[in-house]
Amino acid sequence: MKKSRVLAALLTASMSVTLLAGCGGNSGESGESSDGVESIVFATPLVKTVDMERIEKALNEILEPKINVHVDIEGISMANYNNQIGLMQSGGEQLDVMGYIGTYSSWLSKNQMLAMNEYLDEYGADAKEVIGEEFLKSTTKDGSVYALPSLNGKAASMTIVIRQDLIDELSLPVDQLKQASSFEEYCENLDLITEMYAQIHEAHPELACIVPYSSNTLMFTDTMPFADRMNDDYGVLMPDDYETVANVYETEEFETLVGYAYDWNQNGYVLEDATTTQETGNTYLMNGRAASFFIKGEEGQEEQIETATGVDVSAIKILDPFITTTDVNSMGFAISATSEHPEAAMKFLNEMYTNPDVVNLLDWGIEGEDYQVMGDGTVDFPEGVDAQTTQYGLNMDYFFGNQFIAYIWGEGRDTTLMQRLEENNKTAQFSPAMGFSYDNSSVSNEIAAVSNVGAEYLPGLRCGTLNPDTEIDKFNEALYSAGLQNIIDEKQSQYDEWRAEQ
Repeated sequence: MKKSRVLAALLTASMSVTLLAGCGGNSGESGESSDGVESIVFATPLVKTVDMERIEKALNEILEPKINVHVDIEGISMANYNNQIGLMQSGGEQLDVMGYIGTYSSWLSKNQMLAMNEYLDEYGADAKEVIGEEFLKSTTKDGSVYALPSLNGKAASMTIVIRQDLIDELSLPVDQLKQASSFEEYCENLDLITEMYAQIHEAHPELACIVPYSSNTLMFTDTMPFADRMNDDYGVLMPDDYETVANVYETEEFETLVGYAYDWNQNGYVLEDATTTQETGNTYLMNGRAASFFIKGEEGQEEQIETATGVDVSAIKILDPFITTTDVNSMGFAISATSEHPEAAMKFLNEMYTNPDVVNLLDWGIEGEDYQVMGDGTVDFPEGVDAQTTQYGLNMDYFFGNQFIAYIWGEGRDTTLMQRLEENNKTAQFSPAMGFSYDNSSVSNEIAAVSNVGAEYLPGLRCGTLNPDTEIDKFNEALYSAGLQNIIDEKQSQYDEWRAEQ
């Protein structure tokens, strides 16, 4: 089967690449081969150019003798992925298993995914068990499961990353920061961080005390503690009332958070071009221009950032994790509504969530060629291979099925990481709306309009360049003029209906 796709992109959409393709099945076609092995097509988004032919061959050496399934891998560029899935389905091209990142709700509303209950129970029972009922709620509608969410660390916490040399030099009291369990405690952390920024700014005025991590936001201003964003922030559930959909942008909490950003900006703590920069926090850290940034992350942040930048940092969680539906169903795998091989598709998915050989192959490539197992149980590049010369190097271990049964990349890393991530998933606080998925198709025009308003106001508010005392009212007036109330009403109606069925 021919496989070609173009215009691939990184998740950050910062660069374009061209996709190389893999080769398919025993006879070059999908379906059932003469030896009884059933062939399916697995479409997956990719973040960079890789040759999937080797991976596909090795994958089928595992799957064919075990479950009588042959998989044709359709690797598709991240930038072009959703469009190509639609074309494959509408054009009658074979498509059985679809990975997704960020498109669950839209695919659900367009009936692109097959209800998989009967296949999950018969052919995916092991996967169903390891994922668990709580997470499967996130991909369930009207009693039917439509996708399997990727298993990875979901209990991400708001975290401040600070250069270790500044902590040591200025004796910054980072040990007084705590994982806040309320908005009040969160603000106490921000008050302490304000004091630390004053120290840093006085000692090192050449540094930006805080820079954006990956976009035109300081991050802490767009994560409302213990609120459920309900997919898009335009109508949320606030912690004082998990029954009523509210406009987060007219709450005291939002005003308070962007107030911190404005005060920090007025005092010269924030990067001057925070609202327009295309550089990442890591880049500013490497260039010696930043003292800190905020991220929302899980365990292992210090190691990842230090590996990426070569700069020693401390990463301190300042908020308890809070897991919502979109935190769980934001990436995963579905069976195409057009599939004629749902049983085989589910057999393959079951392996992706339970078979370490399958997961490590998709995560890291072929042992001996793309990675080697180190003495401490981690994996790293084989001798003579590095990040520039590797044939694979997707670094998408967060995506392919079950990260908890995969090797950890990087010799010397803490090999208990996956156990800690898995435990955090079990102990974190879950939103009372866990399992509610919002269909915005009836208010798509309003969503587009309010998004344009958000693009005008939110960067300035979140980075502190706009005065919240004068701009929040203007922002909300523009939101309601663009149709925000219609969105809130539609969310409330769907949410009330969902709650009545629970």
